[in-house]
Amino acid sequence: MTALPAPEHSRVVLVGASRFEELAELPAVAANVATLRELFTSEEVWGLPRRHCLLVAEPRAPREVSAAVRQAAAEATDTLIVYYAGHGLIDPGTGELHLALRESRPHEVYDTAVPYDWIRRTLATSRATRRIVILDCCYSGRMLGAMSEGLGLAEIDGTYLLAAAAENALALAPPGELFTAFTGELVALVRSGVPGAGPALTLNDLYERTRSSLRAAGRPEPHCRDRNTLGAVPFVPNPAFQVSPEGEEGAPPADEPGTVSQLASIRRFMADLSHELRTPLTALTAVSDVLETDAAQKGVEMGPPLRLMVDETRRLAGLVENLMELARFDAGLARLVVTETDIAAVVRECLAARDWDRSVTVVAAPGVIAFLDPRRLDVIMANLIGNALAHGQEPVTVTVAVRPPPGEPSGPDPYCPDRPFEIVLTVADRGEGIPAPLLPYVFDRFRKGDSRRPRSAGHGLGLSFAQENARLMGGRVEAANQAEGGAVFTVRLPQHPHPEPSAPSEP
Repeated sequence: MTALPAPEHSRVVLVGASRFEELAELPAVAANVATLRELFTSEEVWGLPRRHCLLVAEPRAPREVSAAVRQAAAEATDTLIVYYAGHGLIDPGTGELHLALRESRPHEVYDTAVPYDWIRRTLATSRATRRIVILDCCYSGRMLGAMSEGLGLAEIDGTYLLAAAAENALALAPPGELFTAFTGELVALVRSGVPGAGPALTLNDLYERTRSSLRAAGRPEPHCRDRNTLGAVPFVPNPAFQVSPEGEEGAPPADEPGTVSQLASIRRFMADLSHELRTPLTALTAVSDVLETDAAQKGVEMGPPLRLMVDETRRLAGLVENLMELARFDAGLARLVVTETDIAAVVRECLAARDWDRSVTVVAAPGVIAFLDPRRLDVIMANLIGNALAHGQEPVTVTVAVRPPPGEPSGPDPYCPDRPFEIVLTVADRGEGIPAPLLPYVFDRFRKGDSRRPRSAGHGLGLSFAQENARLMGGRVEAANQAEGGAVFTVRLPQHPHPEPSAPSEP
């Protein structure tokens, strides 16, 4: 295991418990899990598909947590991470560690909190080659096995256990700080990296640096247990890594565009932007979600000022993410994770994830398979379908087909069975269509179809992102109006751009 974790074959479960009925609240936990999800799913860190990074926020019952961990453990074949932040509780009868939930009772731990042993047993049965448990709670060091017979999960090859506190020590959530002490250091390190270190950071790098920082600040020190040197293999990219042009074989001169030094500067800028803008915005978004959930549970509507704050926070967070994506494309740092993909399945998952099933009809040829990046295909389809629903009229229809490239004869060729074909997806609506003056410019950045729409409706980047993602996979998106009325967008992608699935390249 020398490569970074493969996003398509990895799973992450982030459990955050910040609100309790009989325990002190931990508001920083909401920011912990929201920010970690953004980190793991960001291009700069891992590029994990969001559907593979499950956020279990404010669970009430133990089985909510165990079900999520069980599903992730069954699906992961590369890396499996389970993270929990909240209160750690000790069962007075057995001395075992339990993870507190909203309805947990300190004197009835055994059936109101999640026994760590449930997580240990589930991970022990997973096919994942790397199993990682991170607990940011009091007494989390007990999972390392010092208080029980044997080492439990730590006996299994390919496991790494990281605890925020010793077995009998309290973790720390400093008042007024955005994150808990341990996760705050971990987030800062993953975002900023280690100057002078290699291109990737290992779990041991993260542990040692975090422990050193917390010790210097007089805060509780984390503890870890590594099995079979998993802690020494690459885990996340190092944003602070820079390559000297003189040391890079075949590197272009330093004064030419696209040099290694310039790319390193862009990487650094992206990391700084991520840290300075995304971190507080992620925390604000998490707080907004809590406020909205509270209002819904109490059956009340948020007042106009609070609704404005929630909506504008989400809009600003979306704009920052879009600007980050633009920087990746412009710097040539956008990555492809190519795998064998069922095209119709990606389209249907896209609709289901956004609750568009009832508004969109899918017409798909059976068994359309291609080697491409399913996450980027999802981005393309989400932007095109969302655009059709927002600016066009129903019915909206998506078609999926396989065709020879333009100019090539149709049908199988017995003399050239490997003749390349292309995947063709169309998104059509029955609205007024695209105004003729706008048609040549629909893929331009920040171009909005209707200036009269409220500014919160979008940033004018959706169609340009669809085009950029298609080009990254060797294809393109075309826009036109139908004779019978309405707009139609056509996505053309090569069916086999690579002979076999490629591993994700390091940024």
